[in-house]
Amino acid sequence: MLITNLRYLSYSTGAYKNGELPGINLQFTCDDTGDDYHVFFNVERTRQRGPNKGAILPGKQFWVKRGRKFFRFWHYTCALPTPARGLTSFHDCMGKLKSIHFQAETKDGKRLLKDSLVPMSNLAPHKSPTTSRQLPHKVPIKVPDKHIVETKQETDFEDIPATCPNNYVISKQVSANTSNPIIPIDETKRVQNQTNEEWLAEYEEQWALECNDLF
Repeated sequence: MLITNLRYLSYSTGAYKNGELPGINLQFTCDDTGDDYHVFFNVERTRQRGPNKGAILPGKQFWVKRGRKFFRFWHYTCALPTPARGLTSFHDCMGKLKSIHFQAETKDGKRLLKDSLVPMSNLAPHKSPTTSRQLPHKVPIKVPDKHIVETKQETDFEDIPATCPNNYVISKQVSANTSNPIIPIDETKRVQNQTNEEWLAEYEEQWALECNDLF
């Protein structure tokens, strides 16, 4: 069974498994139910140097070897730094576990399985990211047909520079009213048979007449 929202309370030291194995017992409470749980870790509780080598450390003091599961739980699982005074001073830093909420599995409803005890902040969120916002249901407003016609009409004309200032207006009127003018066959032949000099002279004469009619 998985227990979540576990909060560390305190710890005690002792010899477990009929006094054969020294260790610590960490106590937790579940913030959701108020039930209490505990977990055991093996640690060292005897002096390693000096005239009192082998004697039990006073109070709740203990030290940890790097290969022990408690060291891996503290340093790698909880990402807590090793105590400043080394592996023999964990008892001075146990309060740091109170800032972390844990989850773990239990088989008997009281004792937590140490290998399953992990901070809840290390777990990936179960909820999927919020989907992007919905597209609008309204259909974009259509552009009026009148605007399309006017735009097309404007792009059909080109600026033609001329000596007569109103020539551009005349050209627009001719283009708008006679898109496909029909020229008589006889007149077409006459124009085709003109020399360059005759055509230029006729063009200048007609040009002068159009300009004079406008003033």
